[in-house]
Amino acid sequence: MNLQANNYYILASSQLFPFTIALEPKSGNNESLMLAKKIYALVKVNEKKYDDAIVEYTKAIALYPDQPFFYACRSILHKFNGDDESSFYDYQIAKRFDFNYHHYLEWLENQGEMIESEDLLELDKNISTKADNAQLYLNRAMVQVQHFNYAEALSDYSKAFVIDNNINILVSRAAIYLQVLQYDKALADLNLVIDAAESVDAYLYRAKLFISIKEYDKALDDLDLAISLDSLNIALYEEKAQLFEQVEQYDMAIVNYSKIIELNSTDFYPYVLRADAYEKKVDWPSAISDYSEAIRLNPYYSDLYQYRGLLRERSGDSVGAKDDFSKYEELEEED
Repeated sequence: MNLQANNYYILASSQLFPFTIALEPKSGNNESLMLAKKIYALVKVNEKKYDDAIVEYTKAIALYPDQPFFYACRSILHKFNGDDESSFYDYQIAKRFDFNYHHYLEWLENQGEMIESEDLLELDKNISTKADNAQLYLNRAMVQVQHFNYAEALSDYSKAFVIDNNINILVSRAAIYLQVLQYDKALADLNLVIDAAESVDAYLYRAKLFISIKEYDKALDDLDLAISLDSLNIALYEEKAQLFEQVEQYDMAIVNYSKIIELNSTDFYPYVLRADAYEKKVDWPSAISDYSEAIRLNPYYSDLYQYRGLLRERSGDSVGAKDDFSKYEELEEED
């Protein structure tokens, strides 16, 4: 599988973010990566040309306006310079292109919080006396993730895998690699799992990776393989539906939301998701019908009345819209 022409994959995997220790990957003939390396050099300790780097990232964004990497880099430097407004603007754009950039930038801002929590201290103590217990490392890794200690979590997953050699541990490690944008390492882990034995979770996370780097056909292949192994897994149909929405294939999204409803008709939220897909198709009667069903299942969720009211208003049902807006205000006041 050759992804060397995919800038979403290459730039994230390079880890050439400001103030990050990168491995200085070989650039080959990839112009976006060569540009990233050039700007990265401006932020090194012996250079510190931060304003120059911001100017160069702005030029890079003009050349590659759909690449979240350059927005994220500029966001990091704006944050460092105290320009929170510009930093937040760039963060929002990067997140819109690839939600994993939200996880990455959130990690940079919050890593190491609550590092002396009771849970961590207890696990540290237990591991000090039972260093060959893989489950303790897995437990600590999950706590580390909660505290934004992703690097430590990756280390614990690696230690657990060395002890236990359970291939499924690599799926958990890959999930963290995704959040810190180390896509090459995530893909390597997931490929190892899948090569060893078919795995629903590995197919799902590899599909998530492919969606992040806009390899939609590969993502659909993985989701279909996962569904062939577990046809009752709602998470697979939800991921597939969201993929189809992302590429604006709303009919296919509706098919998959309908499958979720078939599997769990008592949950109001799939009706909301399907209503949104219907709305994007400008099929207001179907969207209104789904909101009505969602309201039947969850009559105290105020936002549902507002959503349905807006659609009723658009479709010319002013009386119904007025009733929905009144109910929305009533529930909001109760809260």
